[in-house]
Amino acid sequence: MRAGRMIVMLAGSALVFGGVFGFIGFRDAMTKAYFASMAKPVAAVTVAKASLVEWHGVIPAVGTLQAVNGVDIAGSASGLVREIAFLSGQEVKRGQVLLRLDIDVETGDLRSAEAELALARTVHDRNKALLRSSTVSVATMEKAEAELKVHQAKVGALQAQIAKKTVTAPFDGVLGVSKVDLGQYLQTGQTIVNLQDLSSMLCDLTVSQKDLAVVEVGQPVRMRSDAWPDRVFDGTIAAIEPLVDVRTGMVAVQARFPNPDRRLRPGLFAKIEIVRPVGDKVVTVPISAVSYNLYGDAVFVVREGTAAGKPDRTVDRVVVQLGERRDGVVVVRQGIVAGDTVVTSGQVRLENGDSVRIAAEDPLELPGKNVSR
Repeated sequence: MRAGRMIVMLAGSALVFGGVFGFIGFRDAMTKAYFASMAKPVAAVTVAKASLVEWHGVIPAVGTLQAVNGVDIAGSASGLVREIAFLSGQEVKRGQVLLRLDIDVETGDLRSAEAELALARTVHDRNKALLRSSTVSVATMEKAEAELKVHQAKVGALQAQIAKKTVTAPFDGVLGVSKVDLGQYLQTGQTIVNLQDLSSMLCDLTVSQKDLAVVEVGQPVRMRSDAWPDRVFDGTIAAIEPLVDVRTGMVAVQARFPNPDRRLRPGLFAKIEIVRPVGDKVVTVPISAVSYNLYGDAVFVVREGTAAGKPDRTVDRVVVQLGERRDGVVVVRQGIVAGDTVVTSGQVRLENGDSVRIAAEDPLELPGKNVSR
């Protein structure tokens, strides 16, 4: 009796649990079938045309900027600072007075020397008149002429010494921070202030001797600096060192960059690109169109077709071989041709063969004829 009940209970439990698990399996199978039969939504993407352009290669280099004219202004005479005629950071013109030293002692010496010069000139003129009547000898006249020249030289030396007590700007430029104070005793050669001509900048750089054949004076040069990362400065090669460094095989080159807005400053680190004179015809696409992964770089190319009698756009994942990147575009050496439409955004969830809808053209305008920056 008890064994029969056990058998009935076990059979009932098996029936209940079998029904539950059967229902779960049926539910999962129906769910899979439902999702498998659902049509994948059409993805919205932006696109751009692959363009055939003339691409000018570049020779990369690094350098440091310096002003065309830049100097630490120092006094050529010593003395007490009587007047400071400039402000730190001020723009000055050539010949503008910057500083005056005390000249009281030199002025007194100059007046004494001028008095002696006047006396020597009087004696000289008198002896010259007397020489005509043979009242004085030729030797006396020659001595008077020598004394006149000595006093003239003395006056000239004192005037030059006084002139050195006034410091002027040697060229147009912008002053740095003043390094002197009013009433300070200035030593000969002591720095007063730094002066830089910021109208244009020079950049010293080096290139390999293997590139010497394609580098010449007047060739275009582009520069970027960490101080202005979003701006490209255009310049030209100003000079090429005629001597190749035998230890490194490098050639010194100097480039010149206009600086009308004074943004470039001496001492800035610069990244230089020397534009090669001859360009190649290459296919370019926006950098955003490229998907990078371990299996190779690829782009999604839009293909035009029909589905159920209606126009349909699908995408093919094409593996590409890339070249140089510059200013938002990249060279495609192999994989696509000019005129292909590539997806530039929205490709993260795309798979090969997916249908797409073009939401907008890519706002990046690719150059049509020439790429040199």
